Amino acid sequence: MIKNEFTKELSAIGCLFKQNIPLYSYTSLKIGGNARFIAWPSNATQIAKLIDIANFYDVPFYILGNGSNTLILDEGVDGLVIIINKNFNLIEKIDSTIINCQAGASLRDICIFAYEHGLSGIEFAYGIPASMGGAIYMNAGAYDGEIKDTVIECTFLDENNKIKTLNNNELNFSYRHSYFHDHKCCILSTKIKLNIGNKEDIKAKMDEFLARRVAKQPLEYPSAGSTFKRPIGAFAAKLIDDCGLKGYRIGGAMVSEKHTGFVINYDNATSEDILNLVDYIEKVVKEKTGFQLECEMRILK
Repeated sequence: MIKNEFTKELSAIGCLFKQNIPLYSYTSLKIGGNARFIAWPSNATQIAKLIDIANFYDVPFYILGNGSNTLILDEGVDGLVIIINKNFNLIEKIDSTIINCQAGASLRDICIFAYEHGLSGIEFAYGIPASMGGAIYMNAGAYDGEIKDTVIECTFLDENNKIKTLNNNELNFSYRHSYFHDHKCCILSTKIKLNIGNKEDIKAKMDEFLARRVAKQPLEYPSAGSTFKRPIGAFAAKLIDDCGLKGYRIGGAMVSEKHTGFVINYDNATSEDILNLVDYIEKVVKEKTGFQLECEMRILK
């Protein structure tokens, strides 16, 4: 009875809503079972209503963007998955150097938008396969740049499902961490401040960063990006390489031979393959080097 009433209320919200949909195609790892319920909202009101209904019926809910740093287990998700991407991806210039980005906007599109408007400061993010929401959550970064360096403020639905805005200092940014690791919220939009620059220089930087990614990262295989956080005083990839784990496989999961910081879906890997390989890498690196690696992936279950 609850399920019937729950689905009726979800259907009445007006956004696309389906049941028992495979989730593997919604993550960059291409792994994962079905979501019992899945919805694609197109505005903040719909997102808030989805969360309200899930809370009322005591149904677990999960927010998913581009799924670039996420592992979904093979048994799937027994709850509601709210996908915030192409239906919620507005990018707009609101001042000479300020851009407002909805959470579903991809970093790629934001970088291109900035370039088209002659704005510099976010070139480092070109090629990171994340949405702005995910980038804020993880404080995504590369090539000596981090999202936190551009953020003015972020607007989100807080733990009481009320709209709230925090400025950069209040967002508790640190390496691969933000306020949202410690609070169950739903990011809605972010204002970033960039610098007026030369379009040719901006494009050259974007092309350079993308070329470096293509040359050094295993983009030809599904992955969740860098699997481990950078330990203090070392680099995860070098530690893994020094331990002789390049190319090491468990089932269909493999330590990339191109970049040992990536665990890739080499051959129809299961979520268990990925988790077992991550655990094995952590164990070997700890035993041989003394460094404790920390997995960077978000596990949705």
